[in-house]
Amino acid sequence: MLFKAIIVGLIAVFARIDSRMLGRLNFERPLITCTLVGLFLGDVKVGLLVGAQMEMVSLGFMSIGASGFDMNMGSIAGCALVILTGAKIETALAIATPMTLLITLIETAASVVRISMTHMIDNYVDKSEYKKAKLVDIFWGPMLYAVCTFVPVFMAVYLGADVINAIVNAVPQFVLDGITLGANLVAFFGFAMLLSVMINKKNAIFFFFGFAIAAYSGLSLTAIAIISIIMAVLFYQIKYGDGSLQLSSNGQADDYDELEDDLDD
Repeated sequence: MLFKAIIVGLIAVFARIDSRMLGRLNFERPLITCTLVGLFLGDVKVGLLVGAQMEMVSLGFMSIGASGFDMNMGSIAGCALVILTGAKIETALAIATPMTLLITLIETAASVVRISMTHMIDNYVDKSEYKKAKLVDIFWGPMLYAVCTFVPVFMAVYLGADVINAIVNAVPQFVLDGITLGANLVAFFGFAMLLSVMINKKNAIFFFFGFAIAAYSGLSLTAIAIISIIMAVLFYQIKYGDGSLQLSSNGQADDYDELEDDLDD
């Protein structure tokens, strides 16, 4: 059990650093990571089934903006315990839910540490101590991600889901509320920084229009995406629809004759 728990923890670390060090290879998705867990634990079929189920749950947790829950680590732990204990596939969700909450608590605390690391790098650069700045950026930053991912996943697989539930239940409610509020503020700030390099006077109305639809229409992300694609195609056709005909001021189409233009010259 110890060796298998270590393997599952390393898979979780690999998935965590995917979009942070390896580009984005889409390994940070429940369908992919659960399949890898099933492959290493000798039951690819169950890994695929659990991964497909948890992928749908993860899509359901998606929200507009930068907020939301990361079901990936919980999915990995749930898939591993289902395979190792022979439990039903539905059990993975019961394991993944408290695991996701625990990961959210840990990641929120780790974000504070990463902000401190950023200031450390700035100070080292100001002092021209570039080797120390690189060490923090290349080694200690990824190491923080690895530790905060490996430890909870390893504990969940090695000690069982009851330990994770006990840890989550032991956290006072006011702490959970405060961490949730802090996570939402961090997400809001991150999305605001993203908008600062994207938004301008021409497209600002579309951002506000999209958020208004998401907030008050009750439509799903899929429906909003379909509406957005249709509107984008319509606007494109209105502006660039037929370049061969140009409407004159009186509303009549003027046919451009290249030969006639040459004769006029």
